[in-house]
Amino acid sequence: MRIASYISFLYNSVNEHGVHSPFVFGLVTKGFYRKQPLITDVKYNPVVGLNNKTLNILFRVIAYFKSYKLIVLGDDVVATAVAETMRQAAEEINTKIWFYSTYVAVPGGVELAILAGKDTDSLLPLMQQLKSDINNDSIAVVANIHESDAMVQAWEAIKKDPNVTVSVDAYHLGLLFFRKEQQKQHFIIRPSKSKITDALLGIRTLWGLLLR
Repeated sequence: MRIASYISFLYNSVNEHGVHSPFVFGLVTKGFYRKQPLITDVKYNPVVGLNNKTLNILFRVIAYFKSYKLIVLGDDVVATAVAETMRQAAEEINTKIWFYSTYVAVPGGVELAILAGKDTDSLLPLMQQLKSDINNDSIAVVANIHESDAMVQAWEAIKKDPNVTVSVDAYHLGLLFFRKEQQKQHFIIRPSKSKITDALLGIRTLWGLLLR
């Protein structure tokens, strides 16, 4: 974790009280903040880049949207490693997920896609590759969007895709949605609850209002 990057994220982030989209409010309150068995035993693989904290957020999203039909796009070695890491995590919390081949169309369209890239040059082509398989309910996930300056730039580029209507920066990962009925919006959301953090950032918000 890059400390300065995380502090900046916290400063600009909101919890459920700062979200005015019913769709995203539901994701936060019933997805991010839902209780589920914690993933703790998956060994971190730097090639994959999915630590236990990221996996816990990701599987809350999967459970909330019931997005169990998955694909992983990226270099074959990395994609295979990502899928294996997620299978291990799913077994730990007794969740069934199905990975589909990227060489044939997914029946009914992709429910959740992991875009396994490290910079703009690798992620944007994956986004183009995904377009033929997405529908209104599909979700794309990019992990480690604050891991490096290159990933920050890639995240800024990818969320500008005209097919993306909603993006959620949850620090450890970014979520992209393609809901045609949704106004284009970008959210920075704390994916876990902390009374101390919420109180401190609440004081910041109040102070900002007083200074207006």
